[in-house]
Amino acid sequence: MNRRGWSLVIVAATALALVSLASNVTTLSQLEGKADTLLAGRLTLSQLVNAGTVWAGLAVISGWLVRRPASAVAAGIVALLTACVVHYGMGLAFGMFDPDVWTANLYWLLAAMVMGGPLGLVGAIARRLDWWGIAARLVVPIGAVLEPFVLGRFTTPAILPWPNHMANAISGLALLTVGVVGCFYVLVANRRRQATHGRPATAES
Repeated sequence: MNRRGWSLVIVAATALALVSLASNVTTLSQLEGKADTLLAGRLTLSQLVNAGTVWAGLAVISGWLVRRPASAVAAGIVALLTACVVHYGMGLAFGMFDPDVWTANLYWLLAAMVMGGPLGLVGAIARRLDWWGIAARLVVPIGAVLEPFVLGRFTTPAILPWPNHMANAISGLALLTVGVVGCFYVLVANRRRQATHGRPATAES
């Protein structure tokens, strides 16, 4: 058993859950419209740490950390469930959520169990040096590129206040930039590897 890998999975899941929770803390001045700049910053952080790509990336990196396919499937599920439980549990403990938070967000717990396994397996496959590995390493960057357009980050309804417009634009641009850079890095790294070895690699790392 890869104890270090599993420890890192739990740490990463807990860290994401806590940062995500903190990004949802709203002050009275923000609610009253007296701190719109702070609100824009908080919304931007919230949209980034709660992005589907980031949570999917948690499951993928968890699979990467534990290495073996069967363990990677389990790690993806455990990581997402841990993040959800810590997020809602701590929010409930601090009075940020109502007691019905578990039933109200049951679909996220189910999504963690359904999607965590495949995403964890993607992380294990990403360790390969063949074309399967390349495709797996592109999953999260491509997701980051697509997410802003799928969620309409660049087409915010005019009726919403400017903090929402700014948060959507900044978070969307950040995801798009990270995604493009990530795709470029994966492809360039593979090309350099081929140039070094003189042929496409097929062995696992």
